[in-house]
Amino acid sequence: MKNYKSLFYLLVLSFTTLFLSCEEEERGPLVTDKTIPGVVSEVTVENMPGGAKIQYKVPATEDILLVEAAYERNGELITARSSVYKNFVNIEGLNKTTPQEVSLSVVDRSDNRSQAVTVTINPQTPPIDTLFESISMTADFGGVRVYYDNKDNIKAEILFYTINANGTPTYNQSAFIDNNVSNYTTFRTFGPVPQKFGVALIDRWNNITTITEATITPFEEVNLAKEDYDTVFLPTDEPTRFGWTLDRLFDNNLGTGFHTDQTRPGALIPPYTEPYHMFTLDLGAVAKISRLRLWQRGGTWAYTHGNPRYFEIWGIDEIPADDGASFDGWTLLIANGEVIKPSGAAIGVRSAEDDAAAAAGHEFDAPIDAPPIRYIRFVQIENWTEGKFLHVMEFEFWGQLQ
Repeated sequence: MKNYKSLFYLLVLSFTTLFLSCEEEERGPLVTDKTIPGVVSEVTVENMPGGAKIQYKVPATEDILLVEAAYERNGELITARSSVYKNFVNIEGLNKTTPQEVSLSVVDRSDNRSQAVTVTINPQTPPIDTLFESISMTADFGGVRVYYDNKDNIKAEILFYTINANGTPTYNQSAFIDNNVSNYTTFRTFGPVPQKFGVALIDRWNNITTITEATITPFEEVNLAKEDYDTVFLPTDEPTRFGWTLDRLFDNNLGTGFHTDQTRPGALIPPYTEPYHMFTLDLGAVAKISRLRLWQRGGTWAYTHGNPRYFEIWGIDEIPADDGASFDGWTLLIANGEVIKPSGAAIGVRSAEDDAAAAAGHEFDAPIDAPPIRYIRFVQIENWTEGKFLHVMEFEFWGQLQ
């Protein structure tokens, strides 16, 4: 028996040594020869914003691996590679519309390269420039609202500057955009005094625009004092459940909140065509609301169960005589509100970014031209389990006191 065991251990040791030896060998092409591959043919160019799509026919050689395009971008030699299973290569990130040469080489599995075929492309206006042309700035509460039209759906960073009396710009803050869902972003922390601001854009290829400037006087903005908030119960509001009372929405405690009854259908109030759960708060002062932040129920409950997903918020300066039987006289402050889950993962699956967003709270802007209000009414359109009941932990409002 000992001999069998010794033989077994010897075999294991031999295979392990052989495996490790193989791992340490220098890896190289599986096929090695010195035959230069043929060149691409039937080349066509489709000029595009900031680049081009170059199509071609690859030579009929079995060991061709890829086609490599070489070109210059911002003074640097760039190579873009495309698999042999494609018949095109994309050239991206160019910041000029002048003609530019691109060299196409065929590479085989032995790393042999064909002679280069040179084509000329004529890039159209770079997407970053098109985006920059759409930029405009206007006053916002506590800062500056920067509008843009990201119709090309590019990834870019908005660089925000303050500009002193000598015309010197100083970087202040930035924001990233990567889609065309929103058409503005607001840069805050500024008082209601005239000041010169500037905006520039930079894309993922480090193409940076010039700075556009404007002198703007931000609107005054204050954090409405939570000690002035109060609860209101209108006949069509949802009663509390499990002892989670409405006053918990402004107690500065994310461990407590408001909860409605899962079994109740909600109230049907025009202009809505189906019943929803809703509640009302008194902010304790008349103010032009600039923005609000809500905190969902966190931990394992985040982005699930009764947490708000789709909602709307209305405001009014005085409770009307109908006690909330309709929304006549109310102003829609947040239309089609949606709590965004950064990862987009399925219900029950959360990333660190998801948890960070939930912990920070979800912020929503009110229309700049909305009238002053004192009372807000929250309408839960749908929670994260496609139901109507809700639980939410905390609310906070900012605006300009009247």
